Amino acid sequence: MSAPDPSTPPLAPWQRLPRRTLAIALSVLPIVALANVAVLVWSLEGIDLAGRLVAPGLLPVAAGVAFVPMLTNALRIALWSRFFGLGLGLRGGLKVVTGTMIANSITPSTAGGVPIKVLFLIGEGVPARKAASLISFQAAEDAAVLASLVALCLGFSGFQLADFLARQPGLLARIEADLALAGGLGLGVLALLVQLGGALAAGLLGERLRAGAAGLLARIRSFGGHVLRDWVGVIRRGKGIALANLAIALAQWMARFAIAGIVLAAFGQDWHPALYWLLQYLVQAISSVVPTPGGAGGAEAGFLLLFAPFVAGSVLVAAMSTWRLIFFYLPLAGASLVFFLLQRAERRRAGVSSHLAAAPHPAE
Repeated sequence: MSAPDPSTPPLAPWQRLPRRTLAIALSVLPIVALANVAVLVWSLEGIDLAGRLVAPGLLPVAAGVAFVPMLTNALRIALWSRFFGLGLGLRGGLKVVTGTMIANSITPSTAGGVPIKVLFLIGEGVPARKAASLISFQAAEDAAVLASLVALCLGFSGFQLADFLARQPGLLARIEADLALAGGLGLGVLALLVQLGGALAAGLLGERLRAGAAGLLARIRSFGGHVLRDWVGVIRRGKGIALANLAIALAQWMARFAIAGIVLAAFGQDWHPALYWLLQYLVQAISSVVPTPGGAGGAEAGFLLLFAPFVAGSVLVAAMSTWRLIFFYLPLAGASLVFFLLQRAERRRAGVSSHLAAAPHPAE
């Protein structure tokens, strides 16, 4: 084993975090996947699957659609990278997206995937300020596309949801209570932060903490200024790339939440594309606040709760397990394979480069 290159600075602990998380994720994933397969087998016990699957050919279609979000997300990163001259490319975008997917699978959903994606961008050589700009562009695109799709689906299927909620006054009351609780907690946290900021500014917590907070605020302002300049650059000369990324984001989110409808159609249920897209979006929103790795438990419970009024009970659990496998575990397995192949190719290229650099050159 060769000694480390003294000219290469050691990685900081936060820079090593993605590698550690990936190592844990790749060890835990097979166990979690097997558990989900066990749930699927249990749910299908005593059920004639061939008889329940009215259109089994739709399952490969759902499996193909499940990989669209991963590929389109990587393409969006590659396009923004090209616009800013970062040299990430589609290969680098795929590595960031697949690495983020793997790491997210074992971290609590409430933590969000943005910090992990930022770390992977930095790990691929993207400056931290440019990484923040890329994330902010994607967040704006996602917000615009999702708001438009939710409004469209509500326009087509809102009456069905309204009718369901009217017949479930208890559920509506619980939703209102949960929203009120979440709003109260948010306001409480905001008030606490305001009081903490006031105490720091007044020096009540000591001059050392005050100076540290002032330095941190100055760095945040400088950081935000760089991101703002990137936005101005996009407005001036990047309208075309922004529109292209919006179109790709539209395809990404339409495909991501269309999988449940395709799976249910395979089980012989009437296909309501707008309603099922909206329901799967709500399931994802529920699972994102569940403090378990990958939203485990929350996604399954949310599916059973929201789809039960519109799906036959005889196929609900089987359809839920099939959906979970196709929606989550199948793309995750593909992401693990792609990430492994990209890592191996990168190590191979690095080894060839080191060998060529170390080879003796003939004297002139």
